[in-house]
Amino acid sequence: APCEGKDDVKLICDYLTSLLKQSDYFFVFDRNQFSSALDQINLTYEKIKQLDSLIQYAILPNVDAIIFSELKSIEILPDELGVEQVQKSVWTGEYERDQNGQIIEEISPDGEKQRKKKIKLEMVDQHFRVRNAKMSVNFELIDLKKGNSIFSQDLIENYTSGKIIKEESQPIPTDDEVKKTLAQNIVAKFLGYVAPKKITVKRKIEKGTALIDSGAVYAKAGNWSQAQETWSEAEQAFPIDARIYYNLGLAAEAQGDFDSAQTYYQKAVLLNPKKKLYQKAAENINKVWQEK
Repeated sequence: APCEGKDDVKLICDYLTSLLKQSDYFFVFDRNQFSSALDQINLTYEKIKQLDSLIQYAILPNVDAIIFSELKSIEILPDELGVEQVQKSVWTGEYERDQNGQIIEEISPDGEKQRKKKIKLEMVDQHFRVRNAKMSVNFELIDLKKGNSIFSQDLIENYTSGKIIKEESQPIPTDDEVKKTLAQNIVAKFLGYVAPKKITVKRKIEKGTALIDSGAVYAKAGNWSQAQETWSEAEQAFPIDARIYYNLGLAAEAQGDFDSAQTYYQKAVLLNPKKKLYQKAAENINKVWQEK
Protein backbone atom coordinates (compact mmCIF):
# COMPACT_ATOMS: atom_id res chain seq x y z
CA ALA A 1 0.00 0.00 0.00
CA PRO A 2 1.15 3.62 -0.39
CA CYS A 3 3.51 4.57 2.43
CA GLU A 4 2.39 7.31 4.79
CA GLY A 5 4.00 9.67 7.25
CA LYS A 6 6.81 12.19 7.41
CA ASP A 7 8.68 13.88 4.56
CA ASP A 8 11.26 11.10 4.26
CA VAL A 9 8.66 8.35 3.88
CA LYS A 10 9.81 7.71 0.30
CA LEU A 11 12.93 6.10 1.76
CA ILE A 12 10.77 3.49 3.48
CA CYS A 13 8.83 2.80 0.28
CA ASP A 14 11.97 2.51 -1.83
CA TYR A 15 13.79 0.12 0.51
CA LEU A 16 10.65 -1.89 1.20
CA THR A 17 10.05 -2.43 -2.51
CA SER A 18 13.73 -3.12 -3.19
CA LEU A 19 14.26 -5.66 -0.39
CA LEU A 20 10.97 -7.43 -1.15
CA LYS A 21 11.99 -7.83 -4.78
CA GLN A 22 15.41 -9.15 -3.76
CA SER A 23 13.88 -11.88 -1.60
CA ASP A 24 13.34 -15.40 -2.88
CA TYR A 25 9.87 -15.53 -1.35
CA PHE A 26 7.90 -12.35 -1.97
CA PHE A 27 6.44 -11.16 -5.26
CA VAL A 28 5.58 -7.46 -5.35
CA PHE A 29 2.31 -6.83 -7.14
CA ASP A 30 1.77 -3.70 -9.22
CA ARG A 31 0.25 -1.09 -6.93
CA ASN A 32 -1.58 0.80 -9.70
CA GLN A 33 -3.34 -2.37 -10.88
CA PHE A 34 -4.30 -3.21 -7.32
CA SER A 35 -5.60 0.32 -6.66
CA SER A 36 -7.68 0.07 -9.82
CA ALA A 37 -9.18 -3.20 -8.59
CA LEU A 38 -10.06 -1.53 -5.27
CA ASP A 39 -11.80 1.32 -7.10
CA GLN A 40 -14.00 -1.12 -8.98
CA ILE A 41 -15.48 -2.46 -5.75
CA ASN A 42 -15.50 0.90 -3.93
CA LEU A 43 -12.89 -0.22 -1.44
CA THR A 44 -10.00 1.92 -0.17
CA TYR A 45 -6.76 1.06 1.58
CA GLU A 46 -8.05 2.73 4.72
CA LYS A 47 -11.22 0.62 4.71
CA ILE A 48 -9.15 -2.56 4.33
CA LYS A 49 -7.43 -1.82 7.65
CA GLN A 50 -10.79 -1.32 9.36
CA LEU A 51 -12.60 -4.42 8.10
CA ASP A 52 -13.03 -7.41 10.41
CA SER A 53 -13.08 -9.77 7.44
CA LEU A 54 -11.93 -9.49 3.84
CA ILE A 55 -12.97 -12.95 2.70
CA GLN A 56 -16.11 -11.60 1.00
CA TYR A 57 -14.03 -9.33 -1.23
CA ALA A 58 -12.48 -10.99 -4.26
CA ILE A 59 -10.02 -8.19 -4.94
CA LEU A 60 -7.33 -9.95 -6.95
CA PRO A 61 -6.91 -13.73 -6.69
CA ASN A 62 -3.11 -13.69 -6.79
CA VAL A 63 -2.63 -11.04 -4.10
CA ASP A 64 -2.18 -12.68 -0.71
CA ALA A 65 -1.43 -9.77 1.58
CA ILE A 66 -0.98 -6.01 1.87
CA ILE A 67 1.82 -4.21 3.67
CA PHE A 68 0.97 -0.88 5.28
CA SER A 69 3.74 1.38 6.56
CA GLU A 70 3.77 4.73 8.30
CA LEU A 71 6.91 6.70 9.11
CA LYS A 72 5.97 8.07 12.53
CA SER A 73 9.17 9.87 13.45
CA ILE A 74 12.75 10.40 12.40
CA GLU A 75 15.12 12.33 14.60
CA ILE A 76 18.74 13.34 14.02
CA LEU A 77 20.04 14.11 17.51
CA PRO A 78 22.65 16.78 18.30
CA ASP A 79 26.19 15.40 18.03
CA GLU A 80 27.82 14.28 21.26
CA LEU A 81 31.22 16.01 21.64
CA GLY A 82 33.93 14.73 23.92
CA VAL A 83 37.62 14.56 24.75
CA GLU A 84 39.44 11.48 25.98
CA GLN A 85 42.99 10.68 26.95
CA VAL A 86 44.61 8.13 24.65
CA GLN A 87 48.08 6.72 24.30
CA LYS A 88 49.77 7.66 21.04
CA SER A 89 53.14 7.24 19.40
CA VAL A 90 54.94 10.61 19.22
CA TRP A 91 58.25 11.47 17.52
CA THR A 92 60.81 12.67 20.04
CA GLY A 93 62.62 14.77 17.45
CA GLU A 94 65.56 12.38 17.46
CA TYR A 95 66.54 9.39 15.33
CA GLU A 96 67.41 5.82 16.23
CA ARG A 97 71.13 5.07 16.28
CA ASP A 98 73.10 1.84 16.17
CA GLN A 99 75.85 0.77 18.60
CA ASN A 100 78.37 2.89 16.74
CA GLY A 101 76.24 6.02 17.05
CA GLN A 102 75.27 6.03 13.39
CA ILE A 103 71.68 6.95 12.46
CA ILE A 104 69.74 3.88 11.43
CA GLU A 105 68.10 3.99 8.02
CA GLU A 106 65.01 2.08 6.96
CA ILE A 107 63.02 1.61 3.77
CA SER A 108 59.87 3.71 3.52
CA PRO A 109 56.59 2.36 2.08
CA ASP A 110 57.59 4.14 -1.16
CA GLY A 111 60.81 2.15 -1.33
CA GLU A 112 63.01 5.09 -0.39
CA LYS A 113 65.67 5.13 2.31
CA GLN A 114 64.83 7.28 5.29
CA ARG A 115 66.12 7.91 8.81
CA LYS A 116 64.37 5.90 11.49
CA LYS A 117 62.61 8.18 13.94
CA LYS A 118 62.81 7.58 17.68
CA ILE A 119 59.25 7.16 18.96
CA LYS A 120 57.85 7.41 22.46
CA LEU A 121 54.39 6.76 23.90
CA GLU A 122 52.54 9.52 25.70
CA MET A 123 48.99 10.40 26.72
CA VAL A 124 47.34 13.02 24.54
CA ASP A 125 43.89 14.58 24.22
CA GLN A 126 41.76 13.10 21.47
CA HIS A 127 38.61 14.96 20.40
CA PHE A 128 35.68 13.00 19.09
CA ARG A 129 32.05 13.32 18.18
CA VAL A 130 29.23 10.78 17.98
CA ARG A 131 26.25 11.20 15.67
CA ASN A 132 23.00 9.56 16.86
CA ALA A 133 19.57 9.23 15.27
CA LYS A 134 16.33 7.35 15.73
CA MET A 135 13.47 6.25 13.48
CA SER A 136 10.03 4.84 14.27
CA VAL A 137 7.85 3.13 11.66
CA ASN A 138 4.56 1.31 12.03
CA PHE A 139 4.28 -1.76 9.85
CA GLU A 140 1.14 -3.82 9.35
CA LEU A 141 0.76 -6.93 7.22
CA ILE A 142 -2.85 -7.93 6.46
CA ASP A 143 -3.72 -11.36 5.10
CA LEU A 144 -6.31 -10.88 2.37
CA LYS A 145 -7.19 -14.59 2.30
CA LYS A 146 -7.96 -14.93 6.00
CA GLY A 147 -8.93 -11.32 6.57
CA ASN A 148 -6.74 -10.75 9.60
CA SER A 149 -3.63 -8.86 10.61
CA ILE A 150 -0.54 -11.06 10.56
CA PHE A 151 1.79 -8.41 11.95
CA SER A 152 1.17 -4.97 13.41
CA GLN A 153 3.86 -3.20 15.37
CA ASP A 154 5.80 0.03 15.79
CA LEU A 155 9.44 -0.74 15.07
CA ILE A 156 12.19 1.52 16.36
CA GLU A 157 15.68 1.66 14.86
CA ASN A 158 18.56 3.50 16.52
CA TYR A 159 21.67 4.74 14.75
CA THR A 160 25.07 5.66 16.10
CA SER A 161 28.11 6.59 14.09
CA GLY A 162 30.54 5.49 16.76
CA LYS A 163 33.40 7.77 17.74
CA ILE A 164 34.49 10.04 14.88
CA ILE A 165 38.00 11.21 15.70
CA LYS A 166 38.62 14.87 14.84
CA GLU A 167 42.39 14.51 14.68
CA GLU A 168 42.08 11.77 12.06
CA SER A 169 39.84 13.91 9.82
CA GLN A 170 37.20 11.19 9.58
CA PRO A 171 34.20 12.10 7.41
CA ILE A 172 31.02 12.79 9.35
CA PRO A 173 27.96 11.01 7.90
CA THR A 174 25.45 13.45 6.46
CA ASP A 175 21.83 13.57 7.61
CA ASP A 176 20.76 11.96 4.32
CA GLU A 177 23.25 9.11 4.77
CA VAL A 178 22.02 8.52 8.31
CA LYS A 179 18.38 8.49 7.20
CA LYS A 180 19.12 5.98 4.43
CA THR A 181 20.88 3.68 6.89
CA LEU A 182 17.97 3.91 9.33
CA ALA A 183 15.39 3.23 6.61
CA GLN A 184 17.24 0.22 5.21
CA ASN A 185 17.81 -1.29 8.66
CA ILE A 186 14.24 -0.83 9.88
CA VAL A 187 12.77 -2.34 6.70
CA ALA A 188 15.17 -5.29 7.02
CA LYS A 189 14.05 -5.70 10.64
CA PHE A 190 10.39 -5.81 9.56
CA LEU A 191 11.10 -8.40 6.86
CA GLY A 192 12.96 -10.43 9.46
CA TYR A 193 9.67 -10.76 11.34
CA VAL A 194 7.45 -11.72 8.39
CA ALA A 195 9.73 -13.52 5.94
CA PRO A 196 10.16 -17.29 6.20
CA LYS A 197 13.44 -18.43 7.68
CA LYS A 198 15.35 -21.45 6.52
CA ILE A 199 15.48 -23.97 9.35
CA THR A 200 17.76 -26.99 9.24
CA VAL A 201 16.67 -29.93 11.37
CA LYS A 202 19.60 -32.27 11.97
CA ARG A 203 18.05 -34.71 14.45
CA LYS A 204 17.50 -38.33 13.60
CA ILE A 205 14.36 -39.26 11.65
CA GLU A 206 12.52 -42.27 13.04
CA LYS A 207 11.77 -45.25 10.79
CA GLY A 208 9.32 -48.13 11.10
CA THR A 209 6.27 -48.88 9.00
CA ALA A 210 6.05 -48.36 5.26
CA LEU A 211 4.35 -44.98 5.64
CA ILE A 212 6.87 -43.79 8.19
CA ASP A 213 9.73 -44.81 5.91
CA SER A 214 8.10 -43.14 2.90
CA GLY A 215 7.84 -39.89 4.83
CA ALA A 216 11.49 -40.20 5.80
CA VAL A 217 12.47 -40.35 2.12
CA TYR A 218 10.65 -37.06 1.46
CA ALA A 219 12.18 -35.46 4.56
CA LYS A 220 15.74 -36.38 3.62
CA ALA A 221 15.12 -34.82 0.21
CA GLY A 222 14.04 -31.59 1.94
CA ASN A 223 10.37 -31.99 0.99
CA TRP A 224 9.02 -31.54 4.50
CA SER A 225 5.46 -30.70 3.47
CA GLN A 226 5.10 -34.02 1.64
CA ALA A 227 6.77 -35.82 4.52
CA GLN A 228 4.26 -34.25 6.90
CA GLU A 229 1.36 -35.31 4.69
CA THR A 230 2.65 -38.90 4.59
CA TRP A 231 3.18 -39.07 8.34
CA SER A 232 -0.31 -37.64 8.89
CA GLU A 233 -1.65 -40.64 6.94
CA ALA A 234 0.44 -42.88 9.20
CA GLU A 235 -1.08 -41.15 12.24
CA GLN A 236 -4.56 -42.14 11.07
CA ALA A 237 -3.46 -45.76 10.72
CA PHE A 238 -1.36 -45.94 13.91
CA PRO A 239 -2.64 -43.27 16.34
CA ILE A 240 -0.52 -44.43 19.30
CA ASP A 241 2.86 -44.74 17.58
CA ALA A 242 5.25 -42.28 19.24
CA ARG A 243 7.62 -42.38 16.25
CA ILE A 244 4.98 -40.80 14.01
CA TYR A 245 4.37 -37.87 16.36
CA TYR A 246 8.10 -37.31 16.77
CA ASN A 247 8.54 -37.22 12.98
CA LEU A 248 5.55 -34.90 12.62
CA GLY A 249 7.28 -32.63 15.14
CA LEU A 250 10.39 -32.59 12.95
CA ALA A 251 8.32 -31.68 9.89
CA ALA A 252 6.54 -28.87 11.72
CA GLU A 253 9.79 -27.51 13.14
CA ALA A 254 11.48 -27.59 9.73
CA GLN A 255 8.64 -25.49 8.33
CA GLY A 256 8.76 -22.96 11.17
CA ASP A 257 5.53 -24.11 12.85
CA PHE A 258 6.99 -24.27 16.36
CA ASP A 259 3.61 -24.38 18.07
CA SER A 260 2.60 -27.60 16.27
CA ALA A 261 6.10 -29.04 16.69
CA GLN A 262 5.84 -28.54 20.43
CA THR A 263 2.49 -30.37 20.52
CA TYR A 264 3.77 -33.30 18.45
CA TYR A 265 6.94 -33.72 20.50
CA GLN A 266 4.93 -33.68 23.72
CA LYS A 267 2.66 -36.43 22.34
CA ALA A 268 5.72 -38.50 21.46
CA VAL A 269 7.07 -38.08 25.00
CA LEU A 270 3.71 -39.06 26.53
CA LEU A 271 3.57 -42.22 24.42
CA ASN A 272 7.21 -43.13 25.06
CA PRO A 273 8.51 -41.18 28.09
CA LYS A 274 11.77 -43.16 28.28
CA LYS A 275 12.97 -42.21 24.81
CA LYS A 276 15.70 -39.57 25.27
CA LEU A 277 15.49 -38.53 21.62
CA TYR A 278 11.91 -37.36 22.13
CA GLN A 279 12.68 -35.67 25.44
CA LYS A 280 15.55 -33.72 23.91
CA ALA A 281 13.41 -32.60 20.96
CA ALA A 282 10.64 -31.42 23.30
CA GLU A 283 13.09 -29.52 25.51
CA ASN A 284 14.75 -27.88 22.52
CA ILE A 285 11.51 -26.73 20.91
CA ASN A 286 10.36 -25.27 24.22
CA LYS A 287 13.49 -23.09 24.26
CA VAL A 288 12.97 -22.07 20.62
CA TRP A 289 9.31 -21.22 21.29
CA GLN A 290 10.18 -19.12 24.34
CA GLU A 291 12.86 -17.20 22.41
CA LYS A 292 10.44 -16.61 19.53
